[in-house]
Amino acid sequence: LQPLHFSSCSARVITVGGKGRSPWRYNLHNWRPTTTARAGDVLLFKWRGFIPHDVVLMDSVEAYNSCDFGSAKKLTRITNSRTYRYKVPVSAKGTTLYFSCSVPAHCSPSNMKVAIPIQA
Repeated sequence: LQPLHFSSCSARVITVGGKGRSPWRYNLHNWRPTTTARAGDVLLFKWRGFIPHDVVLMDSVEAYNSCDFGSAKKLTRITNSRTYRYKVPVSAKGTTLYFSCSVPAHCSPSNMKVAIPIQA
């Protein structure tokens, strides 16, 4: 008999916007993580400073593109400083998650939004 070997895929923390004191910021629309996000990973949203932000999960690419928050899911309240951890659900496999800030003028025209593809 051959011994069974199991590979474990541990969850990773991916800081949205990259490194820095306040990576959740304006002009993130072209940012992509350096590694492919997977179900179980944690997306870390972090901001500090005088300008308040929040994190909102958009319900579609159309809502993301038009900054329509009508059906969006608010994940945090609006605050000046915050660290928020979003655990990627299994149901997100093979999709793209769309996040934005709902503070007026932050999504548009300031492009404080990000699309994160999730590995199938």
